[in-house]
Amino acid sequence: MTPRYEYKIPCELAECPQLEAWVRLQAAQWRVSYPSRQVNNVYFDSPDLHDLNANLSGVGRREKLRLRWYGPDLTRISGAQLELKCKSGVAGWKEIVFFAGALELTESSWPTLLDELRAGLEPRAKLWLDSRGAPALINSYRRAYYESPDGVLRVTLDTQLRAYDQRFSMAPNLHRLSLQQEQMVLELKGPVDDDTARRLSQVLMTLPARVDRFSKYLRGMLTSTDLEGVLG
Repeated sequence: MTPRYEYKIPCELAECPQLEAWVRLQAAQWRVSYPSRQVNNVYFDSPDLHDLNANLSGVGRREKLRLRWYGPDLTRISGAQLELKCKSGVAGWKEIVFFAGALELTESSWPTLLDELRAGLEPRAKLWLDSRGAPALINSYRRAYYESPDGVLRVTLDTQLRAYDQRFSMAPNLHRLSLQQEQMVLELKGPVDDDTARRLSQVLMTLPARVDRFSKYLRGMLTSTDLEGVLG
């Protein structure tokens, strides 16, 4: 996928109405581009949490691997895609491989599910799992989609963040919440070019909250009670 600028604006519950109003009151700037829906992910990492530590240390280029699907059912994966998400500075891009099968998270162990997943992937995606084959986190959130009238700039609003630590479970854990937070994350995105950079800068000046680093994977993992002593 072509690189794009990605700015994140996380806010606590008290600030959420301001961001929602910012989108509504700029009707000429933003239009609904897609119906809101639930986004679900399984994040994979190495046993020593290499990707998590890279995110914490703020290294120039960061990567994370996730299996993403959509819809209200967190227990059944279908219509999914495996994404290697890469980021360098404020630019991000994804390599995507589609998974045509289905996985029932409440009926199998992680080793069985990983075998089924690998069987439905093309070779390059299997290589991603070779280095990041440990299920680390399942999360979900509600996402609303907006775009500029010309479709160049995009805004998403994420709410109802939920996360479940998977590191110490032989089968998927969908019962013990690590994160249940009334928080909103606004993401502002656009292609990497000079004109878009100028437009994004103008938009950012009007926002009622500030840009900050934010990773839902990192936040979900850091809220786990078992994470102490794991990070290198």
